[in-house]
Amino acid sequence: MAYGYTLIAVNTTVNCSLLGVGNSNRKKRKIAECNGENNEENDWVPTPKVKNRDDSKLTIVNRLTVQISNIGQLHRIFNSQNFKLYNILAVEPLNDQVFQDILTSSSIDIITCNFKTSITPKQYTIAIEKNLYFEVSYGPMLVNYVARQDVLSLAHLLHIKGKSKNVIVSSAAVSKLDIRNPHDVMNLYPLSYKIKFYI
Repeated sequence: MAYGYTLIAVNTTVNCSLLGVGNSNRKKRKIAECNGENNEENDWVPTPKVKNRDDSKLTIVNRLTVQISNIGQLHRIFNSQNFKLYNILAVEPLNDQVFQDILTSSSIDIITCNFKTSITPKQYTIAIEKNLYFEVSYGPMLVNYVARQDVLSLAHLLHIKGKSKNVIVSSAAVSKLDIRNPHDVMNLYPLSYKIKFYI
């Protein structure tokens, strides 16, 4: 069931900060060497969950979301063999410095935003010039009032700073029960007539 959508992106999330990808840690490298392990051979990116499907009614693609705390972690992802199997790359910056660093990248598709996201009009313009999209997820709005207010505040920020240009709304759903059809999302999310939706 596509709920009226024409595109479904099946997401895989990798928290690079937990894996230590891109971090310089001599002690960990030395332990790995003693155990006969080769860090360069480790592929931190899992294989996609589904095969791509494209027909007249529904397109299914694979999306990779990486949560990073430094830009070096993103560079390691680019070297992954499994990374090449994905259609969409989204990056969730875990701090302000990473957010600034990825704004100049032409290798990513989406910046996943949260209520802590802070952006200036100049940064917004740079992102648009690089054809980057900002993502807001409606899933948290279904949890409780506080989460709903956080999402609405983020939506307002993106509208004030960049007139909601290059904004997409996704479900961030882990279950099909969390998915809403586009008309329901439009009722949840103000200014949604300006943006794109996908599951």
